[in-house]
Amino acid sequence: MRDTKLNILILEDVEEDAELALYELKRAGFLYEYHRVDNLKDFKFKLFDFLPHVVLSDYNLPACSAIDAFNLVKEINLPFIIVSGIIGEENAVEALKLGVTDLVSKDSLSRLPIVVERALNEQKVNREKKSAEHELILSKERLELALEGTDLGIWDLDFMSNAIVYNNKSLEILGFDPEDAIQDFKYFQKYDTETQQYVIDAMNEHIDGNVPFFDQEFSVRNKTGAVKWVLARGKIIRRAHTGEPLRASGTLLDITEKKVYEEQLKKNQSILENAESVAHVGSYEWNAKGNAFVISAEFRRIFELNENEEVSAFRLIRDTMHEQDKPYFKEMLIGDKNFFDIEHRIVLSGDTTKIVRNTGNITSRSDGKISSVLGVVQDITEQREISKSIFNAQQFERSRMARDIHDGIGQMLVAAKFKLSSLEAHSEEELTHKKDEVEDLLATTIDEVRRVSRNLSNRHLEEFGLSKTMHYLIEEIENMGEFHVDHIIDIPDDYDLELSNTIYRIAQEAINNIIKYARAKNVSVRIEPVDQNIVLEIRDDGIGFDTEIKWNGIKNMKERTSLQNGHFEITSVPKKGTVVKSWFPINN
Repeated sequence: MRDTKLNILILEDVEEDAELALYELKRAGFLYEYHRVDNLKDFKFKLFDFLPHVVLSDYNLPACSAIDAFNLVKEINLPFIIVSGIIGEENAVEALKLGVTDLVSKDSLSRLPIVVERALNEQKVNREKKSAEHELILSKERLELALEGTDLGIWDLDFMSNAIVYNNKSLEILGFDPEDAIQDFKYFQKYDTETQQYVIDAMNEHIDGNVPFFDQEFSVRNKTGAVKWVLARGKIIRRAHTGEPLRASGTLLDITEKKVYEEQLKKNQSILENAESVAHVGSYEWNAKGNAFVISAEFRRIFELNENEEVSAFRLIRDTMHEQDKPYFKEMLIGDKNFFDIEHRIVLSGDTTKIVRNTGNITSRSDGKISSVLGVVQDITEQREISKSIFNAQQFERSRMARDIHDGIGQMLVAAKFKLSSLEAHSEEELTHKKDEVEDLLATTIDEVRRVSRNLSNRHLEEFGLSKTMHYLIEEIENMGEFHVDHIIDIPDDYDLELSNTIYRIAQEAINNIIKYARAKNVSVRIEPVDQNIVLEIRDDGIGFDTEIKWNGIKNMKERTSLQNGHFEITSVPKKGTVVKSWFPINN
């Protein structure tokens, strides 16, 4: 993306701040043109006049806010990045919930090139995916058109008189007049100037008894000079006792459109294969009848299969799917679903591991057994590595911010508290009262700073591990929420800090949602090992919600799980509660 010149629209009232952001992008190798505006009117005008590839916006401006500007572009597939000073965690979360692409602090502008590149790459992947899907739909429509119009003409041939009789549809196909219904047999009256000896040879092969049917495609040129392609099928239905043919009959089918579409389909197939290759998307279809498994060229490239290698769907799953992903895949198949969208690992020759997104539709018979699966597989290995790098960078930045808050602001507030405490005790009553108020305020502030710091970096995980931290979280929510909590925390020793942080953050997100929205009476938290995986499950008996809505919280939990090569699932039933479940491979 850095080789392409970008149009950057900047909503910023401080010119120096805009120049600093552009300097970081230029230093990272980006080529760009830009316009800076400081109000919504100019922003809206430049949005449609300048056609930006990305928007950078300060959060608070004298005339508007970043949210006001985002509301103008949220229906457009356009990366919108807030570049601002301190906006507060609540405002930041709200902005991300609305759909803002990302946020970058003005104190950390070195992150801006990474954030911009990630946003542009995600936009490119989505665009290529939609293009590939569109090409698939077009190819399907063209194929359906090519198979339409199967009206057949009928012919009857008398070998004794060498006369052939055509019905009206045959006359229409060949372009003859009604008076030409009976003619001398000249191999379907081919008026094409090109010699098509293969048609004569095929008929002679059938006359000699070497093949049971006559079945040939050929072109004809009628009296008007128009060329058509015709499919002639037939069979000798009567022979003399000596074996000589006496009578034959069959059908004619105008396949001119079919021929045209066949040529177009070849072109479309080439386009489709190119689209699949660009998007790293391979298609497949499995049918239980005959255990037929049809795969595209890109599918073969993803799974490193030879061009003519015969492939069994069951053997491919058995030999390539990562052992830790098989239990989840099996659970998905027996879950009585007609659609699936999962991410899993495949292990290829040389222990090469890839991560793929596997999406498809399942058709089942009346007895519940699967009859067919139609789907696509996308290689997201590189995309996952990019996402993981960005996620790690974000985690590092959160920890740095937490240390700064704790070691800087926190220490200064502690010092201020001690200084106030050292005031003379025999001061005036009013001064004493005010001193007490300030001390209480500072103490509360220190607690709040520590709480924010703990939530940002979560030192409990580093110092005490996941098990004790989860028990602390459960104890904390029991005091906050008006519900009963049951829990099973059985965590093995062989896990790393990155995985423990992911499990904790997902649990924290799910529990916070229960506290805010669920109105539950009972909550269950379970973390325990199952089949080489750690399974996190959080249940509540609250009011439930519509999981089809693309909530940012669900998206964040799913992305966190995916970055650990895990699997995420959420189900919710109105008035019956919600279940959040994640599988994480041990020793990932």
